[in-house]
Order: sequence, then structure tokens, then C-alpha cells
Amino acid sequence: MAFPKRQAAIVGTYTTQQARSLERTSASLEVEAIKGALVDAGLTPGDVDGVVPMAASAEAPHRPEMYWAAQFGGRPMSYGELGYPNGVTKAALAISAGLANVVVVFWGKAGWKIGPGSKPVPENAPRAFDWAGDVHGAYMTPWYAMWAQRYMHEFGVTSEDLAEVAVTHRYHATLNPDSVMGPRGSLTVEDVVGSRMVASPLHLFDCAIDTDGGYAIVVASAEVARGCRGKPVWVIGGGQATHTDGYVTVDPPWFPDGGHSVRRSGDIAFGQAGVTRDDIDVAGLYDCFTITLIRDLEELGFCKLGEGASYVKEGHTRLGGSMPANTDGGLLSNTHCGLPHGLFTIEVARQLRGECGQRQVPGAKIGVSLAQGAAVHGYAGTLIMAVD
Repeated sequence: MAFPKRQAAIVGTYTTQQARSLERTSASLEVEAIKGALVDAGLTPGDVDGVVPMAASAEAPHRPEMYWAAQFGGRPMSYGELGYPNGVTKAALAISAGLANVVVVFWGKAGWKIGPGSKPVPENAPRAFDWAGDVHGAYMTPWYAMWAQRYMHEFGVTSEDLAEVAVTHRYHATLNPDSVMGPRGSLTVEDVVGSRMVASPLHLFDCAIDTDGGYAIVVASAEVARGCRGKPVWVIGGGQATHTDGYVTVDPPWFPDGGHSVRRSGDIAFGQAGVTRDDIDVAGLYDCFTITLIRDLEELGFCKLGEGASYVKEGHTRLGGSMPANTDGGLLSNTHCGLPHGLFTIEVARQLRGECGQRQVPGAKIGVSLAQGAAVHGYAGTLIMAVD
């Protein structure tokens, strides 16, 4: 399947402060991130002719693409309306089709939390759609907990095995001065399994943190990219896939050999890029829970079904391993700012540009990022990037 290789590149990235709580508005974080990413690229707001907001925010709850196009003087077109789960693929395709030259993908979150705790307890009978799981507790954490329990049963994986993911990502976070949890120091397996139970078998440190923050990514045409300030990170493959409704349905078998959405999006992206799994130098893989990272590895084809925990335990995803992953600390220890999907692409792009300091992967040339939700059978976006 063809993909317009090296017709679009990531030329600028920016992340705002990430913290448990910021006395900011979501829009102010997005403005800061957009300006910062454009400065990083050596471009100006007047160069932007496309916008991809990741989703609606408190300040732009309806039609956010129209709100943000107006902030740029009404010039930019919106591509994909919302960037979830992988706005960079949409931006690159728009550019390669000649619809734009400079597209900004962005997100900001402040002043609200994710999960059931963010909502007041209703005084009357709850009102929800027909298949809503919220009314009986089926939100993200219990959903992934059921999934983890089944996986552990089928493949003989233990809580200690899951904990290896959290330990690795916290180690990476200690090398990232901008991470939320890195300053707290490293973790051990005993720390993870000894932390309080949130939803069995997931302990506190098996779960992503809930933070505020923003980010932006500037994607430009090849002509523009070659004149930008930094090294272009070329988009060489991208795919998205959807399998089933979020946090509601699990089709049996839960873990098919053929995989679901992540497998599909990954196969598309790798086929387009013309590279193999062995060619990947660095990865950013969605890690909202420890079990998620393990399943990402299997679904993307880096190891076989049931082998994800062993792959992590053997050190493949750790700095110095065969494919370091989530080198910023990931959602478990860096930040989870509501819709953090672009952060994986930002970290991989910075690795490919050699900008990561103590956590730099030497000689990284090809990377992959994965954005997903509602478990690996839900929706997914895989992006493959390379530098010359």
C-alpha cells in the first residue's frame, strides 16, 4: 500500500509544563504550545494553513477546529476535524495531497480530571446511552483490570511481570528533567506490587498518572521542511484502525492471534514505510496501564502473543536494549494530560533529532509511535518516522 514518503516532516515540537494541577486554562496551554513549536521550527503563525486540534477543550467545546482556525485569521483548513488518535498522519496526508504546507497538531488540558472521580455523584437516576458502562463502574481502570486479569490467566503472567513495565518507565523518567514522576526517584518491582490496589490486579503504579499540560507538533511539506531550523523527521508510514466500541464490548477471543486495531494499523504503517520491526531504533507505545504496553508490543509484532511480559523483562524496551520505548517515562511516569497521544510522537521525533540528553538513544534513525484507546481492540494510530 503506497504512502507519500518524505513529502511531509515533523519540523517543530513543544511541550508545556506538565504537572498534577496547573493554574491555567486549556486554551492558554495550547497557545503556548503552538507558539513554541513554531519557534522550534523557525516558522511563524502566518505560515500555518492547517490545524488539527486533538479534541474539544473547555474553551472550545464545540467545533474546536473552527475556533482555532479563527485564531489564525481564518486561513487554516482543518484536517480530520479532530486529531484523535493520530493527528500527524492526517496532517501528513493533507500536505502530501497539496492541501496545505504547514499544519499544527495540538492539545492542552487544565482544570479537569479524567475518570469517574471528575464527575459529581448524581442526585437523581443517572442518564446514559443504552450501552453505557459507567453506571456499573466499567470505566477505564476496571476495564483494563478485567483485561489484565484475563491475560494473566491465559498466559501465566504475574503482577511482578506487569510491574517490570512501570519500573522501566520510571527509570526513563528519572533521566527526563521535565517528567512529573522522575524527581521522585526510581521504582522497584516490590514498590509496584506493594502500592495500593486500584482495581485488581492493577496496583497504583500500574496506572497512568492524571496531569495537566499541553503540546504541539508542526508538520510541514518537504519544500518548507528543508528550510526549517532543525533536522526534518520524515513521516514514512501511518495507519489508523477501529475495531469496536470503547469500554463496552470485548469480542471473544479476547486475545486473537490475528490481533485487532493495533495490529491492523501497525501492519498498514509498516507496509507503507517499507521497513521491518527489526529496523525500529526507538518507540513510543501507549502505556495507560502496564498491561497496555505489553499488549502493544505483541499486537505491533515485536514479539508473539503471550511473550510481551518476557520481552520487557529481558530489557528490550529499556535504554540500552534492542528497542528502547517510552524513553520520556510514558504515561506511567512522564505525564498523561488527558489526550496525550501526540506526546509519543514528540518523544520519538526528539530522539531521531538527537535532542534527548541523558536518555538519548545513540544513532536512532527510524522510530514508531502508537496512539490508541479502549484497549488494543478499540482504536489505534501507528506512525513511522525517519531521519536522513
